[in-house]
Amino acid sequence: MKSARVIFKDGIPFSPEFDDIYFNADGPIGQSEYVFNSVFDEIWEKKSEFNVLETGFGAGLNFLCAFKRFKNSDKFLNFVSIEKTPIARDDLAKIYVNFSELADVSGELLDAYPPLIHGFHRLNLAPNVTLTLCFGDVEEVLDELSFIADAVFMDGFAPAKNEAMWSERVCAKIANLCAPGAAVCTYSASGALKRALQDSGFEVNLLKGYGKKREMLRAKFAGERQARSEIWFSRFDPASRAVPKSALVIGGGVAGCVCAFKLRQRGLDVTIAEKRGDIALNGSGNHCGILMPLITKPTVNLGRMHMNAFLQAARFYGQNLGAQEIEFCGATDYAYEQKTLERFYEWREFDADNGVFELKFDYEPYASAFIFKGAKARPRKMCKAASAGIKTLLNCEFAGFETLEGGAVRAHFKDGQSIDTDVLVLAIGSESMELFADYDIRLSSVRGQVTHIEPAVWTPAPFSAKGYVCPPAQGVQVIGATYDRNLFLDEPRSSDDEKNLADVAEFLDGKFTKSERLNLSGEQDLNLTTGSDGEAENLNRLEASSNDINLSKNTYLRAKTTGDPAQAQDASNLTAPENGSNIAAKIPQNVRIIGSKVGYRSYSGDRFPLIGRLYDEDFYKDGYKSLLWTKGKSNPHPKYVPNVYASTAHGSRGLCTAVLGAELICDLIFDRPLCIEKSLFDELHLARFLVRKLKKGLK
Repeated sequence: MKSARVIFKDGIPFSPEFDDIYFNADGPIGQSEYVFNSVFDEIWEKKSEFNVLETGFGAGLNFLCAFKRFKNSDKFLNFVSIEKTPIARDDLAKIYVNFSELADVSGELLDAYPPLIHGFHRLNLAPNVTLTLCFGDVEEVLDELSFIADAVFMDGFAPAKNEAMWSERVCAKIANLCAPGAAVCTYSASGALKRALQDSGFEVNLLKGYGKKREMLRAKFAGERQARSEIWFSRFDPASRAVPKSALVIGGGVAGCVCAFKLRQRGLDVTIAEKRGDIALNGSGNHCGILMPLITKPTVNLGRMHMNAFLQAARFYGQNLGAQEIEFCGATDYAYEQKTLERFYEWREFDADNGVFELKFDYEPYASAFIFKGAKARPRKMCKAASAGIKTLLNCEFAGFETLEGGAVRAHFKDGQSIDTDVLVLAIGSESMELFADYDIRLSSVRGQVTHIEPAVWTPAPFSAKGYVCPPAQGVQVIGATYDRNLFLDEPRSSDDEKNLADVAEFLDGKFTKSERLNLSGEQDLNLTTGSDGEAENLNRLEASSNDINLSKNTYLRAKTTGDPAQAQDASNLTAPENGSNIAAKIPQNVRIIGSKVGYRSYSGDRFPLIGRLYDEDFYKDGYKSLLWTKGKSNPHPKYVPNVYASTAHGSRGLCTAVLGAELICDLIFDRPLCIEKSLFDELHLARFLVRKLKKGLK
């Protein structure tokens, strides 16, 4: 998106677009403390956690002053700031040079500063401080916020220079986010602003201004918040207001381990319960995977959600995991089909310089998007690192739960034991179909098989086309993955290995032939026949999709090379191509399969994950049974199962969306602002499939 043009006048940043300075030249830190952050002195003893809304992030001085105040305290700060034209990171760094007293906090902000792409950006800058930067138009962003603010900082350019930031509509939208008694702080003393605030339910007073400024406004919300539309997707649950001390996470995959990590970070006593003999043995147990977003057309909600999730995931893993778990080497998404190419062209027109990926239309063998923060991930190692130090119960299969008086939850297990907890999180992946069988939720389990080969494609970074290829790790290169909905077969199939290799055949230079398949121990597996109807069907599909496949019982998979024996390479002696950016690279002559892994993933019917509170199915069916006729009228507040949450149906991009799921669950538990737009939160809501039916008059 467009960044702000900043010039400096006598050392003070100035906006030519708005013909105004970013902050007062006469003691900007003093102004921030006097006008804005002094509000904390008034409410400090009343709460342990504070939600702040700011219109106009600008140079970020108000936030930095608040960050410094909260950083070493026992209080929590959740700061949301809106900015339509954000300042580029390099310009912010120039501004912060003059504020040595903020060096510790400004450095942390710069390290985490997001790419300038439209949307919400959650930055966890300290265990007790979150910043949600919202890049976009102020009115549009206010409609996408869902939280209760304790204080509001109105700090846009002067009303005479930027009238849209101070309008009656903006004031009304702010009022709808305010807690009773919430303070609005601003340097402005505009009469129009005073009237707009009064009309929106605020009591307004004139106070002495800072420095040479004679007056400023301070307002207190005394009105009533208006009910939001589509109340059935409300995030709020009055029955879950008690501050929790313990949490039980069901499932030891990426979604469960990351959620457990974040809940422990908030101070909860966390336990993970896993049905298998170790964590990360199902879909999260792959030898390697790719961290990269799903790139859709720019305004498609599914793609917007994935972009938010990817950026959160990259920040989280970068802050908390090491190179043994994840390597940020970038990743390439190839436009191997027309619809992907069309998406890339739309992005070029919409926001080519988005800071997340670079489009390359003259790339071989396809146009591509290089994702700067893409990564080669080691999912099982990531789960181990995230769950380190957290009590983990293995061979502990979940059977169900009951809610207790006072809001606690009792989880039952198939071995007869039970555990009481303040918060229950269901992160059970492919087992979700059984758990939610009595709910109107569209779910399916998908069997995926990846193929392990001796290193055969030289690539410094993972890439995805019809299939995907990871750089080698510990002598193994992972290629994947098949997609078989509702197929339950734990044993690998040779036909699936062939399918995986066929899907990346262009990177293996076209043709290959069937070989013996070896397991990871190096022992030969000679059972190469298509021993079931399912395998035969898969082989037919494989042969129909590629004329280059030639099945035989040779010892190796032979990749076509230049024909010059001098250019043939052994798998143990790979060399980089002359052009290091060309990942379609030199191929060794022999491609050998050394193993396979089968895992199961959970998908929803609309490809969005299921994240949030578990809703009361009976209440929804009764309370909203007339939505076909009443969806535009007043409806009751939804009812949820107290203190029970879900993070599941993450599909094949769970490395990204698992972090979003964990962050959103923390937002709900602790009444923080949402880390994602409300319209996208609604797309993740567990009741969405039922609500769609009820809106159509279906039972």
